[in-house]
Amino acid sequence: MSKFWNFIKNSDSVGELQLYGEISEYTWWGDEVTPKDFKSDLDALGDISTLNVYINSPGGDVFAGQAIHSMLKRHKATVNVYVDGLAASIASV
Repeated sequence: MSKFWNFIKNSDSVGELQLYGEISEYTWWGDEVTPKDFKSDLDALGDISTLNVYINSPGGDVFAGQAIHSMLKRHKATVNVYVDGLAASIASV
C-alpha cells in the first residue's frame, strides 16, 4: 500500500507535501500516516526554504497529528498550508 502523503522537491529551495488520508500513530495496513515515517521523508527533502502543504484528511490520532505538527513547526522552512478538501479534527491543526 502507498502512503497517504507525498513529498516532492520542486526546486532546490521549495518542497511540497500532499497529506491525503487518516493520521495514525501505528500502521496496520502499511498505508497510514505515521510520525516516524513522516519525519524520515521530511528530512529527505534536505535544505529547503519553503514547504507548501496541501491537506485533505479526516483527521485521526491526536498524538500522531501533534507530533507531525511539531515537526513542521520546528522545520526551518517557511510552511504554507492549503486545504484542498477537508482538514477535520487533528488535521486542522
